[in-house]
Amino acid sequence: MNKIKFCEALYASCDGVVVCRRKSLLIPVLLVIAGALLFAAGSFIGEDGEMVDLRSSLVMAGIVTAVAGAVYLLFRLAGKGEPYHKAKHAFLRSDVLSFDRAQRDKVMAAIEKGDYDALVKLPRRDVSALAVLAYALPDGTFAAVQAFEYAELEYRPICGVKILTK
Repeated sequence: MNKIKFCEALYASCDGVVVCRRKSLLIPVLLVIAGALLFAAGSFIGEDGEMVDLRSSLVMAGIVTAVAGAVYLLFRLAGKGEPYHKAKHAFLRSDVLSFDRAQRDKVMAAIEKGDYDALVKLPRRDVSALAVLAYALPDGTFAAVQAFEYAELEYRPICGVKILTK
């Protein structure tokens, strides 16, 4: 299952309804700023005997928060982006639905009908011989799916990217 190829096919087949967009950098930047402020607050506290523990706690919390924010910011900047539904103003959630090979007909029928709810309600397995890669809105009104079958040590697509809407 190649998620990058799936997303490229999704963007090409949606006529601009779903686009690639990066998530906001606001939260990681705020974490870095909060960490710097905690560090600064800790450094302003004197080295009195009573305040040493508070000072070291603030400095440590500031360092940990700033480093966590910086790492989070780097991950956000390094990625290409996520599928974003322009009309609903929401990012699509990724999920891999795993099914038994015996359910192939039911899975394919649900995909062909465009019934995402029926697909999600089918019983799933932990070990998948049949997997469906799905990117969907949280409310389920829009979904893009592609079915894969495990054969010869790899997942092979058994259908193209299908758009399912309510």
